[in-house]
Amino acid sequence: MTCLRKNNKRSLFYDNDSKQFTKFFTPKLELKLKYWFGLRNYPGLNFAYIANRLHLLGLKTPDVLAASKYSVVTQDVEAPTLEEYLQHHDDPTIQPRLVELIAKILNAGIVFFDFHYGNFLYKDGEIYVLDLEGYSDSIFVSRGREGVLYRIEKHLGTRFREEVEELWVKRTRRQQLSDLYQKLRGKNSSLTEGSVRPTCG
Repeated sequence: MTCLRKNNKRSLFYDNDSKQFTKFFTPKLELKLKYWFGLRNYPGLNFAYIANRLHLLGLKTPDVLAASKYSVVTQDVEAPTLEEYLQHHDDPTIQPRLVELIAKILNAGIVFFDFHYGNFLYKDGEIYVLDLEGYSDSIFVSRGREGVLYRIEKHLGTRFREEVEELWVKRTRRQQLSDLYQKLRGKNSSLTEGSVRPTCG
């Protein structure tokens, strides 16, 4: 396998023969404690869990071939990111479609704090959702509703945020509890285990 990327949180490998990605996660102790106490899903298992939830919503994701606590294997979609696609195509349909897609995810009670064009793929007219380990439907997330909207505005602009906010009309019980959790924290919301890992770099 070829190492594509590595940082202190994760490493990504690609097998050119099978056209598969393998992602290994190396969380800090603080996150591991959340996993151990059931406050957050393990990242590899969460990837598979969120993929299944998004499929039930009619959304596309890379196929998950295997998942364990700290790793996940997915099939290569073999497609450009939306960011790459828009660099070569003037497609006015993408933004409204992405607004609707993000609002659909949020209305299902799933949050993510890194929505941007580089975290989606585009193939045959379909948008695929990436980096599913970072999505969550837990009440114990780092920020609430305003935190999600703040990050959308930061990455995608004020108009994009306003359009998502207008469509984000459903607040699930978990989201209500999450917002309460943020207030209690005093947070400023506006702002295969045991497998052998290849070396990377």
